[in-house]
Amino acid sequence: MVCSKLLKLCYASSALYGLLTALAPKRSLSLSLKCWHRGFENVSELEPKPWYVRSTRAVGIGMVAAGLAGFALEERARGAAATADADSEVDIVEVDVDGDESDD
Repeated sequence: MVCSKLLKLCYASSALYGLLTALAPKRSLSLSLKCWHRGFENVSELEPKPWYVRSTRAVGIGMVAAGLAGFALEERARGAAATADADSEVDIVEVDVDGDESDD
């Protein structure tokens, strides 16, 4: 149960980051460069080429699609598990004193 909630959170965060990347690829790249700032010098002087910005936008669209698909599949799996649990419940059969059986 916890794993399912964690997966949904990861899928939702991937879709959200993908949406940010698809809508504003240069802003997303600048956020990524800020993370790289600690390990390298002169990172603030880097400027992405136009093809890289376009490919970043395409990656963002793919992340949105993958995040939404993963979230939907996780919901479907949860629904299938709930249906399987409901189907596996034991029917209670009452026996009358006369020996006749009746279902509840």
